[in-house]
Amino acid sequence: MTDQQNQARAMRPTHVATHHDDAKARIDSWWRLPTAAEAEKAARGALEAMPWSDGLIQFSVLHSPAEPTLFLQSLWTTAAARDHYVHHVASIPRAAIDDRVPDIERDRSLTEIVAVVAHVDTVAEKWITRRLPATDDAGVQALVKQQTARLRGEKTPGLVRATLGVGRDEDGNPIEVIVIEEWSDSTHSDVLAYEPFGAITPTI
Repeated sequence: MTDQQNQARAMRPTHVATHHDDAKARIDSWWRLPTAAEAEKAARGALEAMPWSDGLIQFSVLHSPAEPTLFLQSLWTTAAARDHYVHHVASIPRAAIDDRVPDIERDRSLTEIVAVVAHVDTVAEKWITRRLPATDDAGVQALVKQQTARLRGEKTPGLVRATLGVGRDEDGNPIEVIVIEEWSDSTHSDVLAYEPFGAITPTI
């Protein structure tokens, strides 16, 4: 089957989720737009442009009600599948979105999932992302241990789940630990929170 045939495979709407038991890797992206209207346009464009790619589990878009900022995340079965998308497919949806909304400030991390802390089995309503810089494997391990302990001991009502990942540069060196926190209600008021906008998943 050709790449064009693969990319034409159908995607269907689903619920926003930043965790899946089969996911081993992610693409975490943060987009800032000049206005809320352009942020909504970019969010819709991202969902429309995201193609099928081998190993993709789900693509979710979240938006901040406080700022014209989006958090976009794709979950992948393997880092190899994610990297194939990054190097051979991603330029197509990116170009389509740039044509519609050219003024996007982008930041991205290729992330490997290393730990999950689950508290309650309920539906999340808000998400918080935390990016903690690291310089080497030892620093990453220390941050993961520290954040895992913090999240397991979290006493604030409403924390549903947190997923910890290691972000790496193009040479494979660890540069940060990314924590995605899912909340059912309460959030830390000093941290930007995201709410679900939309999500898609392959039909097969």
